[in-house]
Order: sequence, then structure tokens, then C-alpha cells
Amino acid sequence: MLLWLAGLYIFFRWLLLALLPFLIALALAATVEPLVQRLRRRLRVRRSFAAAVITTLLLLTLGGGAALLLIRLAAELQAWSNRLPEAMAQFPQLWNSLLDRVDSWYVSCPVFLRSALDGMAQQLMTEGPSLAGAVSGWLMGAASSLLSALPAAGLFLVTTVLAVYFTSLSYPAILSFLKRQLPESWQKRCRSAAQCCRSTILKWMRAELLLILITFLLLLGGFTWMGLDFALLAAAFTALVDALPVLGVGAVLIPWAILSLLLGNTGQALALLALYAVTSLTHSLVEPRLLAGQADLPPITALLAMYLGFHFMGVGGMILFPVFLLLVKQLQDAGVIHLWK
Repeated sequence: MLLWLAGLYIFFRWLLLALLPFLIALALAATVEPLVQRLRRRLRVRRSFAAAVITTLLLLTLGGGAALLLIRLAAELQAWSNRLPEAMAQFPQLWNSLLDRVDSWYVSCPVFLRSALDGMAQQLMTEGPSLAGAVSGWLMGAASSLLSALPAAGLFLVTTVLAVYFTSLSYPAILSFLKRQLPESWQKRCRSAAQCCRSTILKWMRAELLLILITFLLLLGGFTWMGLDFALLAAAFTALVDALPVLGVGAVLIPWAILSLLLGNTGQALALLALYAVTSLTHSLVEPRLLAGQADLPPITALLAMYLGFHFMGVGGMILFPVFLLLVKQLQDAGVIHLWK
């Protein structure tokens, strides 16, 4: 067991990122292998032809779906950019209105609160330039890192696409080669462990994608009901932020609601807060059930894994612990390990 844990640590620590294109290719090739075999039997064609056809259809489906979504988002971005000059022209009026509201609120505050606000304002005036410099430096560094990562991302994408083709063409030979590298006593156990890992990853990805889709549909429905012009763009961006481990829908909806409230748009602010409450409640109720349903576990077990992950590792542990629980459950069911009766 210790050797397994050491091997997993070495793999995830040093080898995962370097081998990720080929692991993705192996997973996709394993996914389409039944279709390749079926096409071979029905049309009586060579494996290379069947693998090339099925792999091309798979990549066209994935790429076409992503392209349609990007085209729609680009159209909304273009429409938003066309309205940007008008919004910038209204910015001074909105800024002055915001200052007036803050000033009236400041005057109506108690004396002790105004003194605290004065101290905060003085501290902000003192540390403002250094803070602005730090923020601008971070933004420049983030932009530079993004630009420098584009060639690597392009190489990663091209390598993955080519690896999918080559792996699908030689999938039986690759599996046979990997099998020959293992001792006879390990082959059955490693085969079961590999099947469990693949099943766990697929189940976790299915649950996460369903959760992202549910969040996106809730946001899209809420933004459409609110009458926003760029509901699809706003819903896609907020759902993407929610998918990140550290952030959530509150990182977008709460500042947006505060800004709307300060600008006097109380109705929009209340609608955004209500949408935040609905999405957060739905997220809390649905995520344990989705994870539990994929692994045939009671929802309380998935909830316990999420809580323990947050307690020991923070927000990232809320993702890692349920995945680890799914993997352990699959290995236990397959007889690879025996941790409980």
C-alpha cells in the first residue's frame, strides 16, 4: 500500500503534466474503442480506417461544439464592445451619482462610524499608490504570463490531437506493450485499478459538468428574466468563475449587486442577491447528490468528504477529497484493496 501511495505521489507531483496529452489521448482512445470495433465488424474495413473515421468524428464533434459556443460568445462580445463608447460616455454621470450617494450615506452615519471611515480613507490615501502599483504589476504579470503560455497551449493542443489519432490507431498494441511490462501477478490487479481510475475520473467529470451546466442554466434563466442584454455571455463567464476551485458565483454576483445598489438600481441588486442565494443553495444541495449518485454512495458520505477536504486542505480539498473517495470506493468494489467489510 505504501508503494502504491509513493508511486501516486511521484506521478502526480512530477509526471502528470508532462504526460497529460498522452493520457488524454489514451482515455479518448479507450472511450471510442468499442465504436471502432463495431465499425470494423459491420463494414469489414481495416482498423486504421475505422479508427481514423471514429477519431475524426469525435474531434469534429468536440471542436464543433466548442466553436459554436465561441462564435456565440464572440457575437455577444462584439455587440458589447459596440456599446462600450456609449457606456464610457455615461461613466462620469454614474461616477458623480455614486459619489453623491456615498456622501449622503456618510453624512447620515453615526459619529463613531464616520471616524472609522475617515481612518480607513486616510490609510487608503497613504497606501493607495503602492496598492495601485502592486495591482498594475500583477495585471501586467498576468497578461505577460497569458501571452507566454499561448505557444505552450497551442503545442499542447496539437500534441493531444495527434496523440489521439496515433493512440487510437495502435490501441491494442499499446495495451499489449503496457501489459508485458508488468509481472504476471500484478496484471490483473493493475487492470482492475486502471479500470477503477478511468471510471472514477469519468464519473467525477460527469458530475462536475452536470453541476456547471445546472449553474449555467440557472444563471442564464435569471439574467434573461432580469432583461440583461448579454445574458449568455454573463452566464457563461459567471459559470466559468464558479467552476474554479477558489472562487464561486459570489465572486461575480456580490460585487455586481453592491455596485448596482450604490448606483441606485435597487431592483437589480436584489435580483442579483436572490440569484446568488438560489445558485448557492442549488449548488450545496445538488453537488453531494451528484457525486454520491455517480459512486453509489449515500449523500451524507459525499458531504462528509467535502467537509473534511475543506477542513484539511481548504477549498481545493473540497474537490480532491470526493474524487479520492470515489477512487477508493471503486477499488474496494473491484477487490483491489480491502479497507472495510
